[in-house]
Amino acid sequence: MLKKLFVVPLCFVIGIFISTLSFSQDDPSARESGDKEGKVELKEETKKEEPKKEESMKGETVQKEGQQAPPPPLPKTYTDGSSIYVNSQVQFKLTATDDIAIDKIEYKIDNGMPAAYLNPFALDKEGLHTIQYYGIDKFGNKEPEKSYSVFVDNTAPVIVVTASAALKKVGERVYNTRGLLYSINVNDALSGVSKVEYSTNGVDFKEYVAPFALKGETTLKVKAVDNVNNPTDQFAFRGVDESGNEFELKDATVKLYSDETGPIVEIKPDKEIKQIDSKNVTSSDVKYTVTATDDGSGIAAIFYRMDGKGDFIPYKGEIQFLTNGKHQIDARAVDKVGNMSDIVSLSLYVDILPPRSTIGTAEK
Repeated sequence: MLKKLFVVPLCFVIGIFISTLSFSQDDPSARESGDKEGKVELKEETKKEEPKKEESMKGETVQKEGQQAPPPPLPKTYTDGSSIYVNSQVQFKLTATDDIAIDKIEYKIDNGMPAAYLNPFALDKEGLHTIQYYGIDKFGNKEPEKSYSVFVDNTAPVIVVTASAALKKVGERVYNTRGLLYSINVNDALSGVSKVEYSTNGVDFKEYVAPFALKGETTLKVKAVDNVNNPTDQFAFRGVDESGNEFELKDATVKLYSDETGPIVEIKPDKEIKQIDSKNVTSSDVKYTVTATDDGSGIAAIFYRMDGKGDFIPYKGEIQFLTNGKHQIDARAVDKVGNMSDIVSLSLYVDILPPRSTIGTAEK
């Protein structure tokens, strides 16, 4: 009897304990607490992943900024009467009608696999393409295949600027010389050239129609666009440097410097020249140096001749007269863009003969 009394309370306690467990599992507040804990864990995981995403985006931004890709041209279609040209911004739209019910339009590009037409599409790859298309009605009737050929042109024209004579590049400076005419040659392999413009002050552009001359210091810019809106402001500028080697500059701007003044030439003796009877009188031991200065492109060469005889020859060192009598030095110089100075002359009388003395009687 005592055992029965002991077992009954024990079972009662166990039953209450089990009920408590079941209630706690079904309690909405308990589930909510668990859900909240799950959400916190998800947020923490998200926060850990976000910096990686930001780093990735920053890397992409830097790359795009470094490339500085020009904006795409506006869509443009052009025909020269025999061929059709587009850029990759042009989209093609297919439509079909049927007397009963149209089912679909299929198309393929360059004999590729057929595809059902859903939305307008563009052609990315440059060159000639053929679009083949046909409509199909609800009863399976298929129209004869049609084709449309088109050239895709995504390349801007090529610009080359040349001068009527050799240009001079001295150091980093390119010099414009008097009488030069500049030509702009533009080529576009597909749709052709639509417009060519140039500016001589870097701001005001005008249409190029014929070779032109430049005056003074000039900032030259050139731009062109083809018939399907592909633009460029990059051009090649060709000339010759101070060593006679051909050079080519490729840029959007070329600065041309002006040098239209010849050098200044001087003839200098190493000793004083005496003025006697309006003559420059010197001795045979006097040596003469020819110098030249140029504020523009610099001195290319100095030439001289003696006593007005023969042609000018390159100056290589000091000049000296060893014979008695009248002498003359003529000198000139040329700068690195071909400007020749005026002739500078120095007339001399070299006296190397001793005096002649005589004796006589003096009478009152």
